[in-house]
Amino acid sequence: MSDKNLSRRAAAEISFNGINITSSIRPYLLSMTYIDNEEDETDDLQITLQDRESIWLEKWLTEAVDAAASAPGSAPGGYSVGDIVQFTGSFHYISSTDDAGYTAIPGPAQITLSNPGSKHPWHLIHTDNTSNVYGWVNEGDFQGMDGNGSENNSSAGLKIDAVIVRENWNSDGKDKLLPCGQFELDSVDASGPPATITIKATSLPFGAQIRQTKKSHAWEACSLSGIAKEIARSNGMVCMYESVGDPFYARLEQVKTSDIAFLSTLCHDAGISLKATNSILVLFDQAAYEAKSPIFIIRQGKNGGYTKYKMNIGTANTKYSSCRVSYVDPSTGRCIEATARTEDYNADAKNNQQLEISAKVSSIAEAKALAEKHLRLHNKYAKTATFTLPGNPDLVAGVTILLEGWGAWGGKYIITQANHSVSGSGYTTQIKLRKVLEGY
Repeated sequence: MSDKNLSRRAAAEISFNGINITSSIRPYLLSMTYIDNEEDETDDLQITLQDRESIWLEKWLTEAVDAAASAPGSAPGGYSVGDIVQFTGSFHYISSTDDAGYTAIPGPAQITLSNPGSKHPWHLIHTDNTSNVYGWVNEGDFQGMDGNGSENNSSAGLKIDAVIVRENWNSDGKDKLLPCGQFELDSVDASGPPATITIKATSLPFGAQIRQTKKSHAWEACSLSGIAKEIARSNGMVCMYESVGDPFYARLEQVKTSDIAFLSTLCHDAGISLKATNSILVLFDQAAYEAKSPIFIIRQGKNGGYTKYKMNIGTANTKYSSCRVSYVDPSTGRCIEATARTEDYNADAKNNQQLEISAKVSSIAEAKALAEKHLRLHNKYAKTATFTLPGNPDLVAGVTILLEGWGAWGGKYIITQANHSVSGSGYTTQIKLRKVLEGY
């Protein structure tokens, strides 16, 4: 809680390898930007520092990176980074040394960092929706889950945790947190004048094994969820499979392809979205996310609450009015096919475009479902919009909002990217939207 009599403010809490450096970095911090993506892209973090005295260039950053490179991936007590455990406590903390914590719900979680000897020596991230634990916890606040451990493939890179704290925003003394997640150092840029240091970090580093190692592997009698869980396990991650559909494959060949590229191809072919964040692979059905109730309304006009906007109706790519999926069973010669159509489909229109997909399906129902997903995949960016607003932690990728009074652009949209930035000018949120597709 904040003092109701103080002006509203937003601040960035930053930890390097589990050590809260917020007070040390605050005099130099020019801005921190967190980019949250809905699918396909990694989440990113960018920290910009003023370095007039060359402290970061000549000493501090080098020491931090060197310390991270020698940091172990495990800690005493029988647990290691990457293990899946059952969180049993009731609080989590922004850093391993904080005094004040926030309420957390028990449930399964993954150990993502350790800081032996600190007040809260373990960093946990929940692995499903039963828990919300996302931070540092006490030694006795979790227990092992037999048979659910994962391989320790923690990177030697510098781990950066960030949280945006919005304080007394509505003059009610209440604070609101946006846990940005855990990132790994990706690059450092020095420029000037004026002398600045830009630290860039990502949720899935380019050098990570899941992105870099080319593999050849035969997958037999397996489902998409099974493949995703095995890829996650072998790369020290966990998997959240949130799609009702789960394609089954008699045999697949992964030939000299990285795990993430192979999994991404399977997901696109199946019409399922993929996101890699915070040591978690998330596979989900966009239609289910789009069906959720809007959490926010942007009304056109001077009282709309936005500072900038931009809208577009795309014509670069053809909008398909229908999609047909077909498959000829080689053993029987039987053709299985189904067609999905847009909600405003007009059979008499002369400019109808049909998307043709050839894919293995076992029933007409499966063909219809796949046709709907591919039609959605190709049409989903027909209407887009971008808004810049005062900082709002609720506006994250994957939630839906309503646009009211915007004419042809009115209706329900889903956030494809949320850009949260804290600087000396305040806290702003820029959201990129696409129109929710209805009827298919």
